[in-house]
Amino acid sequence: MTRVKICGLTNERDARMAIEFGADAIGFVHEPSSPRCISETDTSWLQKLPPVPIKVAVFGRVTSPAFRGIFDLVQGAEWEDYPEPSTKRIHTLRVRAGQRPSDFVQQTVNASALLLDAYKDGVYGGTGLTLDWGFAAEFVALADRPVILAGGLTPDNVADAVRRVRPFMVDVSSGVEESVGRKDLGKVRAFIEAAREA
Repeated sequence: MTRVKICGLTNERDARMAIEFGADAIGFVHEPSSPRCISETDTSWLQKLPPVPIKVAVFGRVTSPAFRGIFDLVQGAEWEDYPEPSTKRIHTLRVRAGQRPSDFVQQTVNASALLLDAYKDGVYGGTGLTLDWGFAAEFVALADRPVILAGGLTPDNVADAVRRVRPFMVDVSSGVEESVGRKDLGKVRAFIEAAREA
């Protein structure tokens, strides 16, 4: 069964609803260039969340240790620092049009999982751009690690994406928002249900 990660969570209400609806992982952005970046000085609500599901600290460029003791995994596209062992790292691959799966499979940071997202210049994620699912399906077949599919997923297309790509996990942020950084709880529930049913 494909797992689900709800990413770009910025407040306790949305995080708790994602948990209640059955998310397998929840992501919190620490990339300063993102409008979904949460403050490093206000972590009290994060510490109140239950121990499950998996909590992911999401970066564009990983430059410093990430809230040790709060997060289970660190996700990044570029790594200046390796604050956690490889078993706790998710490496993001930002795919440009025209690239081939074989371009990436042997050129990845030592990480326990790989996340595929659509490339947009100057932005690390949460763009709403859809990744080429043909590319993603071929990549999943070649990869030697679990693959997480992101990029333009919504409650309306996630079931088709799961059936075509067969990823280990799907990841959504902007596709379930009512405004930037604020989740539409109906869309969160619908996304999780659609991914599960597929």
